[in-house]
Amino acid sequence: MSGEPGSRATLSNTVIIGSLAFFACCFMLVYLSYVGVGRHGLMTPVALAWIIGLITMRPLVDRDKHTALYFAFGVLALMIFFIHQTYGYTGQVRNFPLIIGYTGVVICTLDVLSLSDRTFGRAITQFFGSHLDENEMSARSVKREFIAFAAMAGCVLGIWLFGFLAFSPLFVGLWMLVGGKTLKHSIYGGMFTLLFIYLMFEMAFKYELYRGVVFIWLFDL
Repeated sequence: MSGEPGSRATLSNTVIIGSLAFFACCFMLVYLSYVGVGRHGLMTPVALAWIIGLITMRPLVDRDKHTALYFAFGVLALMIFFIHQTYGYTGQVRNFPLIIGYTGVVICTLDVLSLSDRTFGRAITQFFGSHLDENEMSARSVKREFIAFAAMAGCVLGIWLFGFLAFSPLFVGLWMLVGGKTLKHSIYGGMFTLLFIYLMFEMAFKYELYRGVVFIWLFDL
């Protein structure tokens, strides 16, 4: 019994100190951005905030949900890297990738917070995923997490290299094929994705989608 209060005190101190350090990193990020530090310099407080956030959240999450926590932080790191790379471009070409990146950051953050056993975690889970099976959410296997993470990483990498128009239909078609759809339906799904994206953004919104570093390099030649 004597060790239990100490354990709770240590947990509380870890969370409090980690939270203060996280907000300090956020303040540092805002300040460095205000004084005009470049995107590479801004990665220092972002990386520190990512590490501190992971350390702070681990005590707030049940042990059987740690795999999901690591997965969420892994995707969050991928989204941050995607945003960092996108800021290397200028003009309208970077606007849509930034929307994708920042949306991904928000979704990953909500996913991380929903894993907590505190009141805010249960509230987020109930608001966004109360219809899901709680056992399924808390016992996701490492293999499934790895496959999902690899697919997300491959999608972001493919879009970065080949652009939205070229890679999105390919990714959707392969995803349908792996999911058990026939080759015919997978091809139709990819073609519909290409048509939808092109008509929505290129034609209706008059917005030039990101073409990818490979096509940009070829056009420069």
